[in-house]
Amino acid sequence: MKTSAYVLIVMLGVAACNPPADSKVDSKTISPSKAVSSETDETNVITFIVGKEPVRTTGWTISRFSLNNEPGKLWLNITSNMHDEKRTINVNLDGAATGTYSFGTEGRISSRSHGSYYPDYIEDITNAYSFTEGNFHITEIDTMRKLVSGTFWGTVKNPKGETFKITGGRIRNGLLNSNIVRY
Repeated sequence: MKTSAYVLIVMLGVAACNPPADSKVDSKTISPSKAVSSETDETNVITFIVGKEPVRTTGWTISRFSLNNEPGKLWLNITSNMHDEKRTINVNLDGAATGTYSFGTEGRISSRSHGSYYPDYIEDITNAYSFTEGNFHITEIDTMRKLVSGTFWGTVKNPKGETFKITGGRIRNGLLNSNIVRY
């Protein structure tokens, strides 16, 4: 079971980097919330702290997607830019609206929020740490301006039992892809 969950996380991470060529734009629109604001004019910035080491990067993919077995339900994928910073996060939130999404609850991986942290995505993609607890809080989402902001924290663990604490996570005006990918 853990192996298939790990494979699903890696597959979704790779898919986030290379959306399928047949991705379609959903004809339905999501009503935007209030305009995304931030303390600065920064766009598409993701920051977090791993242990005591700060990470500053950009969003590689921030997109909404749906699964064939859940018609009408949208998810949100957020992947940081592994080309800007080797320490990368990849999360799939089981919703695509403002709110708090928790990691670490029991259940099928395809039915709840989940994510991974990679200490060196480019050199060793197999060294993945899964979020075992934590929250991802989407504070604002604007589907018209295609921007997402939020905060996050969590504990990540690899199959060997090694853990990291991720704290102080922020997305500032992340660039939301206009397409809704269907899997």
